[in-house]
Order: sequence, then C-alpha cells, then structure tokens
Amino acid sequence: MIRVAAGEKLAFGQSDLKINGWAIESRLYAEDPYRGFLPSIGRLTRYRPPVEEATDAYAVRNDTGVFEGGEISMFYDPMIAKLCTWAPTRSEAIDHMRLALDGFELEGIGHNLPFLAAVMDHPKFTSGNMTTAFIEEEFPDGFDGVALGGDTLVRIAAAVTAMHRISEIRRTRITGRMNNHERTVGTDWNVAVQGQSFDAVVKADRAGADVTIGAQTLRVESDWLPGQPLVRLSVDGTPLVLKAARIPGGYRVRHRGADLKVHVRTPRQAELAGLMLEKVPADTSKLLLCPMPGLIVKVDVAVGDEVQEGQTLCTVEAMKMENILRAERRGVVSKVNASAGDSLAVDDVIMEFE
Repeated sequence: MIRVAAGEKLAFGQSDLKINGWAIESRLYAEDPYRGFLPSIGRLTRYRPPVEEATDAYAVRNDTGVFEGGEISMFYDPMIAKLCTWAPTRSEAIDHMRLALDGFELEGIGHNLPFLAAVMDHPKFTSGNMTTAFIEEEFPDGFDGVALGGDTLVRIAAAVTAMHRISEIRRTRITGRMNNHERTVGTDWNVAVQGQSFDAVVKADRAGADVTIGAQTLRVESDWLPGQPLVRLSVDGTPLVLKAARIPGGYRVRHRGADLKVHVRTPRQAELAGLMLEKVPADTSKLLLCPMPGLIVKVDVAVGDEVQEGQTLCTVEAMKMENILRAERRGVVSKVNASAGDSLAVDDVIMEFE
C-alpha cells in the first residue's frame, strides 16, 4: 500500500490472478451473542488458537494480535482474530472451519465463538442461500445457543460417560485414603443432558471404551486426561471435539454453539436428583442492570421521576460506542446508584424502580 501510494506499480496484473478453491473467514469478537452481541471486556485467561497448517488439501490460518494473559479493554475495537480455512470446495472449507472453531480455546471474556460455530452448521449458510439479513431472519429473538440433535446428544453422552469413568478411576487412586473408603468404579451410569436422560453401560479396555446407550453401542477412544479443557475423541471412528470443565456431578460441555450441563450419576444418584427442587432466578424486573462493562457518560433521570416506555435512562460508553439504555415499561425511579464518570461491570445495578 505504501509503495502504491508512492507511485510504484504492482508486480502482477489482473490476468495473473486465478481462483483456486474456497476460503471461509470467521471473525472472532469480544462480543457476547447471549447479550445481543454487546461488547465484553476482561483478561484472556486462556487463548489457544487451532494449529496453523497448510497442505494441498486444506489450510488453517489465524490472524490475531492478542495473547493469553492479555486484556481486552473498553477503549479499543473488540476484534480478537480472523480465523481462516481453505479447501478445494466450499463444503470442505466449512468442514475445516467447524473443526478449527471446535479446537479454538478462549476463556475469560464473552465472545462470539458459539455463534460462529452455530452458523457453520446452519442449513441456510451451508447451502449458500443467504443474504446480509441472515441474523435478523434466523435469530429474530437473539441468539440463545443451539439445541443439538438426538444423534449428537447420544455421541456426547457416550463420550462424557467414558470421560467420567476415567475421572472416577483417578479419584480412587488418591493416596492416603482410609481402607473403608476404597470403592470400585461401576459400569452402570445415568447421563442427563439437554432435558433428556440416558442409561449407559460402560465396558472399558486399554484402548478405550464401549458405551451402550439403549440399543446402540458406541466405541469411544481418546488420550484425554482429567483436567484437560479440550477433549479430542473418536466416537465410532468419527472425530468429536469438546470443551469440557468440571461442575458438581458432571461437566459443562461446549460444542457447535451449544453450552450444555452434562450430569453423569449412578442410577441411585439420578433417582435422588429427580427429587431436587430447581433454583428460581432472582427477579430483576425492577432493576436497570448494566448490560456491558463500560463508562457511564450521562444519567438522564433522577429519583422520583416517572418514566415512560422507550424513554432514555442513561448512556454507557464501551469500545468506541455509546449505548443508550431505555425504559422497557412505565415506572417511577426509586434509586439511582451510578453517575456520570462511573465505570461499571456487567450486571451492576444502575438504578431501581418502584
């Protein structure tokens, strides 16, 4: 660009350019799709892009300017990386992008990786029959994750059951245990995921495990060890890549735009879990919460003011953008907790209503 601006000619012409295959680019942003793609800030506690490689069959490239331990602040553009894949055909380029997104580890901030993964599996995108109105048409109420199909759920249930067995074996080998607390790891388990429950039977050997769910037996193989957040498995010979983290009674699993809680329990534990009450979310209908980390630029109302639906309440600045927060319904301001110049975190209470 500098040489062209100085008057130099390009070393090649239009006739020298050839089309060779297909390329897909996914732009990774510090924007939370679960919050309407609002900016997210924080420290990159984990940043492990997929391996960059190039062959005659495919290529993976990641253009980025951030690093693990670095901070995404409110003062700059939210772009993190441009992840690119190439292959001879569009479908192959999409397949490699799916695997690249599966293996992209990013923690510490809200980001659009789940949305990008969901797009790669969306029929309208894979068919190429789409326009710039894709998000508005396909996600009119916003993005709230993906509900995985039955076959994928069974594959994940089998994989996590095999993983859980490995973790249980690790726990039985903790040194210093009292003799009367020694126990063997069973073969019968119950897996609860996405509102469904599966009974699973595991038969393991040195190379992996055969997991039977209903009338289906799946072969699960992996070199995964407890504590590793990225899990690469083979389920019936097909690759499966999961991001997994321990939670009480199971794992938080993220895959292809879905964020799942997968609970693996003994049959008796599953029976008792069915009797537990569900926690009711707190009522925040009378609170104005800060939707993103940002700086309060202006507060437009005061205590005692009656506000109408759609009325401007305050302005929050984040990542070079001013965001106007408006009243969702009619009400009276009972308390204002922030003023111009305050820096707030996500879900900090800006004001309260009667």
